[in-house]
Amino acid sequence: MRVSKGTQDKLQKILESQGFIVRYEKGSFRGGYCVVHHQKTVIVNKFFPLEGIIQALTEVVKWVPITDKEAMPEELYRLAEKIKSEDTEIT
Repeated sequence: MRVSKGTQDKLQKILESQGFIVRYEKGSFRGGYCVVHHQKTVIVNKFFPLEGIIQALTEVVKWVPITDKEAMPEELYRLAEKIKSEDTEIT
């Protein structure tokens, strides 16, 4: 996967299509993201470099179940399945 704003947007759209809210904020969390389970909210550390943001979103996509395939375009569904099925390399 390429490090670009477009990749970040695609990952965010995958999560949003499954009912998650993605927010970019500063936080006292150690990793790149924090998930508020009961609210389906993902908070990404806004001070991370783009590569770190993409890595954080990729990690969340790996464990989020795709329960509504029809809510996303086929291209995004294929990307989500690729991320889930293998170790995706960020380049």
